[in-house]
Amino acid sequence: MTRASDAPDASAPRRSRADDAVAGVVAGAACVAAGHPFDTVKVFVQKNRGHTTGSAIAALYRARGARGLYAGVAAPLVGASLETGANYACFHEAREAALAGASGAGAGARLAASAFAGALAGGLMTPFLTPFELVKCRAQVGDGGGSARAVALDVWRTRGALGLFRGVSHTAAREIPSGAVYFATYEIFRTIFPRARGASDVGGDVTRAAFETRDARGLLVEALAAASCGGAAGVVTWLIVLPLDNAKTIYQCERPGGARDLPPLALLRALVAERGVSGLWRGAAPVVARAFPANAAQWLAWEFASRALRADRLERS
Repeated sequence: MTRASDAPDASAPRRSRADDAVAGVVAGAACVAAGHPFDTVKVFVQKNRGHTTGSAIAALYRARGARGLYAGVAAPLVGASLETGANYACFHEAREAALAGASGAGAGARLAASAFAGALAGGLMTPFLTPFELVKCRAQVGDGGGSARAVALDVWRTRGALGLFRGVSHTAAREIPSGAVYFATYEIFRTIFPRARGASDVGGDVTRAAFETRDARGLLVEALAAASCGGAAGVVTWLIVLPLDNAKTIYQCERPGGARDLPPLALLRALVAERGVSGLWRGAAPVVARAFPANAAQWLAWEFASRALRADRLERS
């Protein structure tokens, strides 16, 4: 993503959907690898009452050893990687469409386009993401012995294919606002973070300029910008949408007909009655601990993978 202050460059070749998708898959894999242990702790704390971050880590280690922190990793490694690839491709396509013919659009218009495109991409990805989220969450709390495959097979046998889509409305309630906040926040941070110089020849895209000129110092500055801004955007987004994520996790781990088998808003009201408003942010410590490194890795991988793919495509053209 270019800076919020960068206007679309009419002379630059149109970005490739394939490049966006492949770079997004790489970014998604980097995010999962860096953040899954923290996510496992978060889900355990959200599902099991009375646990702190420390006691959750101890319980997971006693039950399954260090591997327990990566319980259910197969589902997000596949699902989140593919979803992130499609998400980035949808986001950039929607953002370009929203800014079509607006080469002189101001920062406010570009920020609004990013928020709109992020929300749209989040909504479109929800049906794809829901089954992987369901399997991941149940495996993380110990269902199927922590095996994503065992959980998926159990759901398929007992509830059929539609059972894998349990919680689709709860996932949408999280993904749509989080997509808007995430991409808009990243763009804001990229505007104010110190950046490399020398981008005038590539339409203001300073990361691309550093990459194509093989400027080592510029690449280091841009790597720090991507990691810092991506990590910060992840923290802000998760702190805002954590109550919705709590509701999604609890619903997907609840069996049909259980006390917490409720629509999103009704479940949020029940959680407030049970835990108080602050209880909606249960699991905040592992979420924040995960959000920065996971999203820093995601955006660093995205920014550099997308530029590498573009450079390779232009060399071959």
